[in-house]
Amino acid sequence: MKSTLAGIACCLLITSFVFSSCEGEEDYSDIPEIRFQEYTPGYVDTMGFVIPAGVLEFSFTDGDANVGIDPGESGADTANLYMIPYRKNVDGTYDSIDFYTYGRWYRVLRDSEGRMDRVGQNKTIKGTIGVTIYYFAPPPYDTIRYNFYITDRAGNKSNVESTSDIGFSR
Repeated sequence: MKSTLAGIACCLLITSFVFSSCEGEEDYSDIPEIRFQEYTPGYVDTMGFVIPAGVLEFSFTDGDANVGIDPGESGADTANLYMIPYRKNVDGTYDSIDFYTYGRWYRVLRDSEGRMDRVGQNKTIKGTIGVTIYYFAPPPYDTIRYNFYITDRAGNKSNVESTSDIGFSR
């Protein structure tokens, strides 16, 4: 009788341990979420001309894994990364500047090679995106920054993040 009670107690203890160590899957939104990581300034040589450039890096999470444009998709409406420019004023505030002159929009392609991390057994993907920005005609401001966001294939707009200040020597 003692061994039966000990066996039942042992089974209950093991069962409670197994269930307490199981973690439920985290639920991620179908709307992409982005986080600014860094902006690295530099220069590139393009056919003998050295121009300012920089790399914007940000992370993302998307609950339904529909971030990115299919590689074969084309057209003017296929941009899905938008960078809205702002100039920094002497008092430390920012004013928007012309998007069509100084803003940027890019096509971030869908991960068809499985380089993005899948989270758990659901469709959620996470990853880091790096975009090189070339300044063939640098803006006429000492310092700018971008507010940026992405959209997914369903048209969902992510949260808006800001870059660090980007300086241009005059």
